[in-house]
Amino acid sequence: MPAQFRVELSDDHPDFPIEARCMSRPPKTVYIHGELPRGRRIAIVGTRHPSPCALGFARGLASCLCKEGWSVWSGGAAGVDSAAHQGAIDAGGKTVVVMGSGFDHLYPVDNAKLFQQAIEYGGAWLSLYPPHHPAQRWTFLARNELLAAMVEHVVVVQAPIRSGARSTMAAARRMGKTTWAVPGSPWDTLAEGCMREIELGAKPLVFPQQMLGLRRPTAQPQQHKLSDAEQAVVNSIAKGPTHLDGICDVTGLAVGEASALVLSLTLRRVVKEASDGRFFVVSNQWAGPSQANDTLVKDTWDEETIDT
Repeated sequence: MPAQFRVELSDDHPDFPIEARCMSRPPKTVYIHGELPRGRRIAIVGTRHPSPCALGFARGLASCLCKEGWSVWSGGAAGVDSAAHQGAIDAGGKTVVVMGSGFDHLYPVDNAKLFQQAIEYGGAWLSLYPPHHPAQRWTFLARNELLAAMVEHVVVVQAPIRSGARSTMAAARRMGKTTWAVPGSPWDTLAEGCMREIELGAKPLVFPQQMLGLRRPTAQPQQHKLSDAEQAVVNSIAKGPTHLDGICDVTGLAVGEASALVLSLTLRRVVKEASDGRFFVVSNQWAGPSQANDTLVKDTWDEETIDT
């Protein structure tokens, strides 16, 4: 199927995606722009109003999996969905936007450029609705079920207790798909949906490589050299714990880029996040001259010692 073509496929067409027949009401027709990728597929979903760290996690997870040949699927919404699509594109991977509208009514409009990039990188758009059909509340529920049907795994990165992302998780459970949820603090209302999903059987996902069956990366700081951007982030917080906004102010980085760098540094245990959302450097060997705070470093290593 040529990648730039828009096609309407009936359920008796040989290219009709058989996965869609898992839906409670299997569609008679689907609409595709681009080409649906083969191979391993994951859906990454979550709230439209995530924390900066959740954005970074979603983007990093998508990039990590695309580098291993997976395709990333999501609903194209603002927030976690957009971060997942962008992470796939960052890695040169394929991403599919499963839409709750027809292709002539892109929603949200602000994501039109991102959606076009998905096509340019070999991904696709998928919809249950003809091009002229506008988005409506009920169309998103059906979209979420289609998204769950099309993939092997569904991950919710961050979601309050009432969230559209949870309808995708519910559909995935009904279909017997593997579900994952990123745990959060018990007092964080944005994490309540994820914690509930874990209670319902979702696997806790605490670092991206876990999806690949790998163990958590261990810290061997002396073996790693920081990039210029990573070093700038480290230097911006070496004098004391700093929120993500402060990192952006000092470094001039955009929130999405800073989030991705902080996630990478956190996974490598160069920095850690405190309970109040601020980040601090684990060891002063990463800080530039006159940057490190000796008291902070001592306290940090004490925490590392008991963090088992």
